[in-house]
Amino acid sequence: MKKGMCLFFALFIIFGWTYAQEDEILALKEKIIDLQNKGKLGFTNFALCSKIMGFASYVPLQESVIDKSDTLLIYYEPINIFTNRKDALYEIWYTQDMTLLKESGEIVSHWKDILTFHYTTKRPVMDLFAQNSIDLKGQLPAGKYKFKATLKDKLTEKTATHIIDFEIR
Repeated sequence: MKKGMCLFFALFIIFGWTYAQEDEILALKEKIIDLQNKGKLGFTNFALCSKIMGFASYVPLQESVIDKSDTLLIYYEPINIFTNRKDALYEIWYTQDMTLLKESGEIVSHWKDILTFHYTTKRPVMDLFAQNSIDLKGQLPAGKYKFKATLKDKLTEKTATHIIDFEIR
């Protein structure tokens, strides 16, 4: 009987502690959402890459030079995407355009809403990343170019743009 009671209390303490931790973690996530919702929409860790494995796991190029037959590979993390809270649900909704430009600013190609992220979940989505890729296939001549990404937060109607220069050889 004593062993059964000890086991019961031990399990009660362990599971009670786990649930208390979950509540604390959710409270911290709520504070983070409040800060993000007040912050300026933008990008962080925007990089030309040779490989992308996942969130915060990528291999940036040593220099912004790409072979004309390679793939232009971009990694970034959007920051301060607005999270809507309603009926114990969390909603995030943004899109992204991408534009390839000549050094002069002339548009080579434009892709509207190339990425659409619209989630409604029971738990907040905290860590976001995106990757963009353009298979060059030798179609562009050697020279200097720009890649432009434009985020559009559909819940706040805010936008943010980031441009990175690179060279095709």
